[in-house]
Amino acid sequence: MTEQLKSLTTQLTPDLWWLSVPFIIALFLLLRLLNQRVKHVILKSLTNPVFLSIAIIALLLVNLNLPYTKFASHSQLLSWLLEPAIVALALPLYQQFVHVRKNLLLIVTTCSLGIINATVVAFLLSMIFAVPTQLSASVAALSVTTPITLIVTESLGGIDSLAAALVIFIGLLGALFGFVLFKLIKIYNHEAQGVAMGTACHAIGTAAALVEHPKIGAFSSVAMALSALLTAAIVPFLYPILVNTLL
Repeated sequence: MTEQLKSLTTQLTPDLWWLSVPFIIALFLLLRLLNQRVKHVILKSLTNPVFLSIAIIALLLVNLNLPYTKFASHSQLLSWLLEPAIVALALPLYQQFVHVRKNLLLIVTTCSLGIINATVVAFLLSMIFAVPTQLSASVAALSVTTPITLIVTESLGGIDSLAAALVIFIGLLGALFGFVLFKLIKIYNHEAQGVAMGTACHAIGTAAALVEHPKIGAFSSVAMALSALLTAAIVPFLYPILVNTLL
């Protein structure tokens, strides 16, 4: 039966019609509806629609032996929409601008400390486990969106594809468990939650923050944008200092 199914899907791969944009959108909407109906905190995190969509599509591609390159080309429209989606994050920022402006200096300071902390911790862990220099450089700039991490990682001599995968993984972890962690450590302030999600979990974390509350989403948007700028300025300067000082 499995072989027959694979044979059938092989015949359909020139178009991959069933696994392109309509399927992705329908799958995401159904999973979001499921997530909205779940009330338990842990289960709500584990039914995150972004996480489940990635997992289901990856399983389909692998188990049915479907070519990723053709799937990616047929779903290119969604990739094109990423840039307008990032720009759309300006709306909650505009709506909460009064609150953001009053706390801008604190947000910049917090984002800077978060980036420095992430870089130093990643470097120290690399030293403890004696990983190769190239791998150490690959985990130096992960508190930022994927395009910036690619540029910074390449400038440090790291593996940019690995860094991009880790950024996505970190974003998913934040979307899955970020708000659960906030509840466990009793952080209920929306501004603090937003800055933490935007600094550590980038676009995927910001998307989860927008679903949680518009104010959290606004602060997360600001933190994500500032982290991109600050990472490009701080990490290329900080990482060589760590290498020269501690190695």
